Amino acid sequence: QQRMENEENGLIRPNIAENEARDAGDYSPPDDFGLLALQNRPPWWNIELGSFVLNFGGRVSVASVKNFQLCHRTDQDYIMLQFGRIQGRHSFTMDFQHPLTAVQAFAIAISSLQSKISFG
Repeated sequence: QQRMENEENGLIRPNIAENEARDAGDYSPPDDFGLLALQNRPPWWNIELGSFVLNFGGRVSVASVKNFQLCHRTDQDYIMLQFGRIQGRHSFTMDFQHPLTAVQAFAIAISSLQSKISFG
C-alpha cells in the first residue's frame, strides 16, 4: 500500500515498500496513452414522433442536426458533454462535466458549428 510522507527537505513522495518497488524497465504506458475516447451517444427511435431522439433533460428545446451528446465508449449513461439549440438560429446551450474542462467542452462545441462559420 502506498502512502505519502513529508521528507526533511519538504518534498512529498510516495512511500513504496521494498517488495513493491518497480524498476524503470518495468514501466509500460497505459493502453489508452492517457487519451479519452468519446463517442456520440446513440439516439433511439421514438414511434410517436417518427424520428430518432435524445433526452437532454429539458435543456434543449429545438430539434436540430447540431444537437449532440458525448459519452465514454464503455459507459453511454455518463454524458460528459451535451450541446443543443434552445431558440432561433444562433442560441445554443452547452453542459459539461468531469473529466472535460470548460475550454475543452467549448472547443468541441465550437468545432461542431465550424461548417456554419464564415469569415468574409
